[in-house]
Amino acid sequence: MKKIILNFIILIFTAIMPCQAEMITGAIEMTDKVPKEFYGDWKVVSVCTKTTNKDLFDSTSVDIWTLTRNKDVITLMNPLSGARADITVNDVKGKTVKFEKRTNYPDEESLETPILTIQGDNFTGVDRISIKTYQNGKLIKEDYVEFQVRGTKISGAPISGILGL
Repeated sequence: MKKIILNFIILIFTAIMPCQAEMITGAIEMTDKVPKEFYGDWKVVSVCTKTTNKDLFDSTSVDIWTLTRNKDVITLMNPLSGARADITVNDVKGKTVKFEKRTNYPDEESLETPILTIQGDNFTGVDRISIKTYQNGKLIKEDYVEFQVRGTKISGAPISGILGL
């Protein structure tokens, strides 16, 4: 009986392992496609273009974003607010990257999706944020905002800039 159970467990792990390896490889490959120019410190100006709740979201803001990478994990930090989050890369097409950051709390979940295009020491794009609020497990409110964003590199210049090319 023990031999049958052991063989069954080995069979299950053999079937599962290739799927996990594909998922991990896919995440690393997508992270590898992010242009290196995105990493560093950025001054980011955001202007609200759409919202369902003007009282919740600022119409304009200026922030500092720091993007770093350690192996297959990209981290976005804001030293002004103290915010820090590991972000997921959803898509990369040339110099355009779609990131995603999900945050889940017991009564709230948020999804932030910046889509940014880099050109030299600047990026432009859109940052969409959806916040769902729950009470007793039921959705009671959903707020949405869309910002046009413009970033200017303040440190971590591309190698061409460092070498004067």
